[in-house]
Amino acid sequence: MKVPLIGVCSPYTRNLETGELQSIIWRDGKKEVYVAPYEPYVYVPDSETGQQYRLTGQQGSILLRKEPYRAGEELPSSLILDGGRENIMDRLIIEHPDYFYKYPNNSELKTLCFDIETHSPDGSFPFGEKYPVVAIGIVTSTGEREVFLWDGEDDKQVLVDFAKYMKWYDPDVVYGYNLVGYDVPQILFRAKHHGMTNYKKLLNRDGSDYGWQPQKDSSDLRMKAGGRVIVDVLRHTRLDYALSGLPRGLKPVSRHFGLEPIELDFSEKDLLDYSLSEIHDYVLSDVDCTKYLFDNYFPRIQFTAEFVGVPLESYINAPASYITKILQGRSLYEQKIVTRAINKDRHPDIYKSDKGNYQAAYINLFEPGYHKKNVCVDFASYYPSIAMALNLGPDTTRIVGYDDYSEKLETIEGKLYIPDSKINKRVIVEIDNDRKSCLYDMCKDFTEMRKPFKEMGTKEGDSKSNALKIMVNTFYGANTNPYINYGDMATGLVITGVARYVLEHAINLLRKKYGEKSVIYSHTDSVYTNCNVDVDWLTKRLRLILEATIPNVESEWIRLDEDVYKEGIWIQIGNYALRNQDDSITKHGSTFKASTRSRFYKETLDKLITARIDNTVNNKFIDELYDFDSLPMETFLQRRTLNRKIEDYKSTTDMLLKLAEQGKGVGIQPEVRTTYDYYKTRDGYRIKEIVESKSELDVRYYWDIVSNLLHKFSLSSHVKKNPPLTLIDKKQQSIMEWI
Repeated sequence: MKVPLIGVCSPYTRNLETGELQSIIWRDGKKEVYVAPYEPYVYVPDSETGQQYRLTGQQGSILLRKEPYRAGEELPSSLILDGGRENIMDRLIIEHPDYFYKYPNNSELKTLCFDIETHSPDGSFPFGEKYPVVAIGIVTSTGEREVFLWDGEDDKQVLVDFAKYMKWYDPDVVYGYNLVGYDVPQILFRAKHHGMTNYKKLLNRDGSDYGWQPQKDSSDLRMKAGGRVIVDVLRHTRLDYALSGLPRGLKPVSRHFGLEPIELDFSEKDLLDYSLSEIHDYVLSDVDCTKYLFDNYFPRIQFTAEFVGVPLESYINAPASYITKILQGRSLYEQKIVTRAINKDRHPDIYKSDKGNYQAAYINLFEPGYHKKNVCVDFASYYPSIAMALNLGPDTTRIVGYDDYSEKLETIEGKLYIPDSKINKRVIVEIDNDRKSCLYDMCKDFTEMRKPFKEMGTKEGDSKSNALKIMVNTFYGANTNPYINYGDMATGLVITGVARYVLEHAINLLRKKYGEKSVIYSHTDSVYTNCNVDVDWLTKRLRLILEATIPNVESEWIRLDEDVYKEGIWIQIGNYALRNQDDSITKHGSTFKASTRSRFYKETLDKLITARIDNTVNNKFIDELYDFDSLPMETFLQRRTLNRKIEDYKSTTDMLLKLAEQGKGVGIQPEVRTTYDYYKTRDGYRIKEIVESKSELDVRYYWDIVSNLLHKFSLSSHVKKNPPLTLIDKKQQSIMEWI
C-alpha cells in the first residue's frame, strides 16, 4: 500500500520537551514517530511586508502575511484565515501532498472479519448488557475461519478467546457488517457485564484504552481503534447507488451479489432453539458473505486513499466531502487563495439553517402507474459536466448579489441570474473565464484517467474506474457543505440551477415531439419516457439552448445516454420498480425498504410488482391479496426501535412513547436500542406481548393497504369494498367450525 495504515498529526502529538510537532504513523504493524514539516499559522493583513492573496468568493487581491499560531494562544485581532483554524492533519496533507507517500505500508495487509450472534431470552432485540454473545465467527485474509461458541452457561470465555485471537493474529484491518452499530458495542456491553475492564486494551494493537467506541450517532458507522483500521461494510453498501431500493441487511445484499447465505427462522424460534452446529454454520455463513462484500468494496477504498495520498484510516473515517476538501484545498493553496470563513458563515442568506435553504434538483412524477415501455434518457456525469461546461469552481465562481425572484434563468451584462424558489430570489453570479477552475481541471483529469481503467475489463480496472467516478461525483455535494472551507456555495447553486433549467427544457422538447403523456418521470439528471427517443436530436437541441442562454459555455460537455427497460411500475415520487433487459427487477425508494413497514405490506407490494409486470393479475390473485385469514398473525407485525433516551422524545403523542409505556407494563425497560414489535389493532397500536388474538387486529387498516396499493398500480377496478369486521385466527376457526 502506497500510504501508511494510520497517520495522526494534531496539537496532542507535539513533543512537550522540544516543542516540535510530530506525526504518528502506523505501518507494517508498527508505530513510528516523525517530526512533521508543518507549523500552524494564521493570515494577518500587512500592507508593507505582506504578499498578494485572493479571497474565496471575492474580487481583487489582499496583502497578507503568515503569523505562527499555537493552540491556546491569543489570536490576532485582525483577519484570521486558513491555517490557524483548520485541522492540522488536513493542512499537512494539503500543503505537503507527498508527505505520506514517504511512509508506505510495504507488508500485505492482514484483515479480520468478525460477526456475533446474541441470545434474547425475552424475544426483544438483543442489544445491551443482559444479552449473552453465543458465538463470534471470524475469517481472515489468510483464509483462517474460526467460531468461538459458548458452553451453554456463560459467554465470558467467548470474549476471552476472541480477544486472545485478535492479539495473536494482530490484524491491520478489522471489519464486519453493522460492526459499529451493533457488534462492537454489544461485545463491550458483555465485557462490562463480566467486569472485564481491560477489554479495550486487549482489542487495541497498542495496548491502550483508546478507541473501540462508535461515533455519537451509531448510524454514522465510523470508529477508530488503537493501531487498527475499522471498516463497517454496511456504510459502504449504503453509499452504493447500485443497491438503491434494496434493504441493506446482510442477507438481501448478499443475495443481490449472487450469494446464498444460510437463513434461520426466528419468527417462532429463538437462537438457542437451534443446535450449536447450526449456529456455527450460520455465523460462518455471515462472515463469509461479509468478506465477499468487503473484497468488493475495499480495493476502491484503498485506491482512493493512495490516489489522494492520505492514510487509509483518514479516508475511511472521513465525511463524504473529505476528498473534495483536500483536492480543492491543494489547488487553492497553490493559487494563493485563502478563505475567510466556512460556507455557512460566508452565505447567511442561503444557510438559514445547518442544512441550508436553497433549491436543489428537479423531481416530478408525471404519469404514475404501469408502463410497458420505459426509456431512461440520462445526462452523463451531469453535475461534473455542468461544472466543466461553465468553468465553475471556488476559484472562479462568486455570488455578487441578489435580485427579485422570477423563474427566468438568463445572462445579463456578463452575469448569470439563477432563480431559486427556496431563497425566493435570483442569485447573481460572476464566473471568471480568464483561467480554468480547479474543479474543471480535476473533472477533466479524472475523466481522462478513467478511460484506461474502464478499458481493462477486469475487476481491478472496474474498481479504480468507480473510485474516480465517485470522487468526481462528490465535488457538487462538497461545495454545498455548510462547514467546508475549500469550496463555495456559488458553485453548487449554479450547478443545480442550470441542471433544472436544462432538464425542464428536455421534458418540454420530448412532450412537444412525442406527445404530452410521453414523459413518465424526471429526477435530477434523467428523464424517463414511454417512447423511443432520438438522443442525438435531443442533445443538439439542448446544447443550442444552453449556448443561447450562457455565453462562453462549453456545451459539448453535455452528453446524453440511453437505457431501455422492459417494463416499469411508477408508484410515487422516488418509488418505482423496473424490469431490466435480463428480466431482473430493480426497485428504488423507501417504499421497498422502510424498516417500519410490516411484512404484510412488503409481501403485498412484491406480489403486486411481479403480477403487474408478468400480466398475471386476475380475480384469483386479487382474492388471495385480500385473504388475510390464511396468513400467520406474525405477518402483520411492525417494528420500531428507540434510537435515543426515552426522555429525549419531545412529542407526547409519539407512537414510540406509547409503545414504551405498554412495554413497561410487561417488564420491558425502555433503553436505547430497545425494539418493539407491534400490531395495528382496533384500539390503536399495541405491542405484540399484549395482543392475544388475530381478531383484535384492525381489518380496515390492512384492507386499506391492499386497496391503496392497487390504486397506485393502476388497478383501481380490482379494489374490493366491505372488509370483514374481524380477522379469524386458528383458535377461532376451530370453534366456529365446531358450532
